[in-house]
Amino acid sequence: MIAKLTRRVVAGVAVALPLTGYGLADMARADTIEIAYLSPSFDVSDAWERVYYAMSGRLDELGVDYNVQQLAVANATDHAGQLAQIESVIQKGVDYVFLGATEYESAIPGLRKLKAAGIPTVVYNFLEPHEDEQARAMRYIAFDHEEGGRLAGAWAALALDGKGKIAILQGVPGVVSDQRMNGFRSVVDNFPDIEVVVGVHTDFDRVKAFDATQNLLAAQDDIDLIYGVSTAVGLGAGQAIRQAGKSDEIMSMGFGGTGDEITAMAEGWLSASPLRCIDDSGVAVADAFVQQMNGEDVSVVWSGPFKMIDADTDAAAMIEHCTRYSRPAMGR
Repeated sequence: MIAKLTRRVVAGVAVALPLTGYGLADMARADTIEIAYLSPSFDVSDAWERVYYAMSGRLDELGVDYNVQQLAVANATDHAGQLAQIESVIQKGVDYVFLGATEYESAIPGLRKLKAAGIPTVVYNFLEPHEDEQARAMRYIAFDHEEGGRLAGAWAALALDGKGKIAILQGVPGVVSDQRMNGFRSVVDNFPDIEVVVGVHTDFDRVKAFDATQNLLAAQDDIDLIYGVSTAVGLGAGQAIRQAGKSDEIMSMGFGGTGDEITAMAEGWLSASPLRCIDDSGVAVADAFVQQMNGEDVSVVWSGPFKMIDADTDAAAMIEHCTRYSRPAMGR
């Protein structure tokens, strides 16, 4: 089995930090590796599904024998529920963990338990390694949330010709939502004729974003654009605007450029989104597992680029590449 696991691919941003606390005596592990794939709700975004299929496709490509246990909490605020799932996979005895953490700080107790159990873990959606060595994961994979927010802000300012009213719908209180909003505001706040209204936290929930948008439209009839800080939030906003019959008057934006967002743009009820090459990140998950199994150093931080897209963008080639594993599996 080890002979089949010699290919090494490192993409994005590499930061070399020592892998302490894992030990490589498990080179003699059984041929079939057991992976726990924990996400903060499969309803949040099709991104979690795409990362799963890209990870699996890459492992297949490398000839790895594996089983995956998929677990998701009810919603992205169920921090206690995710900790309980972590405890259950430790008790079961898995070889690797993919952790789509509900939040950066809330992940620390679970990461400490995983580290103590000697289970190499990839944390997804966060770039900054935890300062606590006892909680530091093997790899952190994400697309820079602030950079994506800046791209979205630049698109919004241009689309509004530097004037108008923007409402921002937030996600779950914490790092991801804040960084995506702060990056956006770092651009649009430079335009004195753009007014920004910061809306409620929607917990990255599409239904809550839909309801919040309805409330915004009822209370303020002069909104020109709504920026949702995730796929689910952007789509919820876009749906509410469409139901109100105002898709031609009010622009809506998401974050991530997922397949569902691209479909919404083609149908005319989502305006734009910063696109992540999502399957590349799934490849980075698989490669981290394989490198660790081979006793190789694993770069602790991986990040990929964005491309701002809207309904007029010719991004077919990039989209095909960025979903090369997940689209065949998902059919979209």
